[in-house]
Amino acid sequence: MGASPRVVVDVRDMLCAQALARVAKALEPLAAGEAIEVRYNAEDVREDLLVWARGLGHQVSVTGDTTVRIEKR
Repeated sequence: MGASPRVVVDVRDMLCAQALARVAKALEPLAAGEAIEVRYNAEDVREDLLVWARGLGHQVSVTGDTTVRIEKR
């Protein structure tokens, strides 16, 4: 894994589309190898985040019951 996340994005209580938009906006200014931590509370949001991030080639790991780490590639 790369560097520790410098940004924490809270998408709890958001719909999938809202959560993905917020995460995309948070990843945009980061350089390759930088990461964010995403906090969620809905399983469908977690699944969408995993599929979306992996589809873009980012490194993704579930780091807790309600957190996902996304490293920009």
